Amino acid sequence: MASLSSNELTKGGAVSNVGQALQGKASGVVVTQNSKAPGGSTSIRIRGTNSISGSNDPLYVIDGFPTNNGININPDDIASMDILKDASATAIYGSRGANGVIIITTKRGKTDQNNITYSGYVGTQNPINPFTFWMASNI
Repeated sequence: MASLSSNELTKGGAVSNVGQALQGKASGVVVTQNSKAPGGSTSIRIRGTNSISGSNDPLYVIDGFPTNNGININPDDIASMDILKDASATAIYGSRGANGVIIITTKRGKTDQNNITYSGYVGTQNPINPFTFWMASNI
């Protein structure tokens, strides 16, 4: 079992999903990017590839509710994350936990307290190639 806090997940730069936040932070968790495009989809494997025809994605449990689509949650909304990668996952969640379980606890509001947090990031997906521009202008 591995546990990560919200500070550990967002440390090291801007991330857009849970997969990018987990990359390199928990042993035994393999995160791969499926496409070369920036912001492309990622896949998470906790216990390797167990099935040829079925899904190898882990089970996500967000605030006690099991789901198969937990990778698109905002990492800034996560308070803590626990990763079950051994027999304890199947003992608790049965066959659904055969590929591992990622338990996500989100941040919650507190009564009589106001808290506003802003996190912003700007980037480009199509950088300008200065070499093409320079070659075209010198011909």
